[in-house]
Amino acid sequence: MTTWHPPVGVSGDSGLIKVSVGMLGPARYRCPARDALVARPRYRADTPVPRKPEVLETFTNGAFMDVLDLVEHRGVAVGDALGKLSRRSMHDSVRQWTEHAVAGYLEAFPARLNGVLKPFRGRWVYESVLANADQRGARQYRISAWGRCYRSVDGKVREVRLPANRLGGRTRTDAEIAVAALVLAEGGPDALPEQVTIRQFGMLEGRSVTLFDGSRKAALDLYAVSGRDALAQLVDAGDPFEYRPGAVCADCPFAAVCPELRRTPGLLGVRNRRRPRRSWSATSARNHATCPALDYGRRQRLPVDQKVERGPAAERGRAVHRYLEDRHHEATCPCDTRIPTDWVPSGFDLTEDDRALGAVLLRHHAVVCPVRHTTKPADLRVEPNLVFDDVDADTIVLTKPDLLYHDGTTWVWREVKTSAWGRRGTRPWLEQYPQLALATVLAARDEFGLGIGRVELEVLRPAGADLYTLDPRTPEVRLHAEKVVRESFGRWHDDDRFVPVPGRHCADCEVARWCSARETTEGDA
Repeated sequence: MTTWHPPVGVSGDSGLIKVSVGMLGPARYRCPARDALVARPRYRADTPVPRKPEVLETFTNGAFMDVLDLVEHRGVAVGDALGKLSRRSMHDSVRQWTEHAVAGYLEAFPARLNGVLKPFRGRWVYESVLANADQRGARQYRISAWGRCYRSVDGKVREVRLPANRLGGRTRTDAEIAVAALVLAEGGPDALPEQVTIRQFGMLEGRSVTLFDGSRKAALDLYAVSGRDALAQLVDAGDPFEYRPGAVCADCPFAAVCPELRRTPGLLGVRNRRRPRRSWSATSARNHATCPALDYGRRQRLPVDQKVERGPAAERGRAVHRYLEDRHHEATCPCDTRIPTDWVPSGFDLTEDDRALGAVLLRHHAVVCPVRHTTKPADLRVEPNLVFDDVDADTIVLTKPDLLYHDGTTWVWREVKTSAWGRRGTRPWLEQYPQLALATVLAARDEFGLGIGRVELEVLRPAGADLYTLDPRTPEVRLHAEKVVRESFGRWHDDDRFVPVPGRHCADCEVARWCSARETTEGDA
């Protein structure tokens, strides 16, 4: 390992390095540079990011832990502990979710069945103090694991239960398990154990799975194999630093000095830096327009109703998109009308009718496939994650085009939609699909350095493919797009409470389960 140096715009020292096991989660959710800097609490950005708290609590599962602390450590009755939630500034959906998760946890682990294990107040922390600073400049390392902690009366057995919203939705990495094993095996402050167990508790399902159960030596061996190198990679962030802008930029204390985060003042058409710093996308706009509580529940990552989330039409549309994504990746020739009978990507379960309709839609796509206009794979970017920082609104903007391609003259943003209907509605495209409005505003601003581009909407229907073009050079198109973005963002930006608006859409709401205001049908009541 070479000597570690902080990036430009950051000051402090690496004398203390602190890591939480969750920081070793799946890479697609994390920014290596941010993790390496946050792990060094003595570093500060030369240009700080102001902290502006939300009215509502933002840590979705914090209340779950707080209620269990009252029950397990202070002997408060469950009902009384849950009753205290009414005094907190919490969204109704988070309160409903917390009550469900607490009930499931106490049913899965009733006190009378905990056996020799007793709740441990606090948490174990692995700590290493060096006589001299190492190449990172560190003299002290601290590693912790966030979860419910238990130990036997004699201290020989330790167990940690790591909460997860859904068992199937958050797979722990080998590094997370290995480093958690190290914390349990070697962490203070009490005597070291002989046996350690790591479980993951699914808060939705109300059950757990065992991730590791073995001796202290087995835990240390696991860390040596799967944890040590991953931990080093985390705190070093690569050489040179690897930046990965995304939703995490919204609460990153180093965002103002990040060299990879593109600043786009005025993008959203609102000048107001007094509001809490958040991340926004066209999906946020669409959900908020339907029901503010829907947007809030999705952004808080509350478990969704899979029957709604993965309904037949939505599943068919996603399968078509995945097929095209795979087909376009580094493509050198256009899509073909000859669609294989087994075209459905793995992980999708379609009926025979939807498989047949999907194949029809894919054949229509071949007629308007944008690869016809490209000359090399570099001209085509498939579903790139684009991130912008509108410093006038203090908001991170997230968007993900289905395709960005260069046609030899300019760049083109292509969105692909599927429909089983033969005709379109009367609502303007820019209003029906807010991502088109955002794309048009970005195209008009030349945010990609390729000249002012254009936006295309490809609609695949049973009768054929329709291709619509939005030209930001046309004043009416650009002004309409700016108005849609400004108004949809402005309503969301000003919202503090995200109050539910019940209606017929409740029947198709994927987070309605957590909404006490939802409109129910006679069968649901």
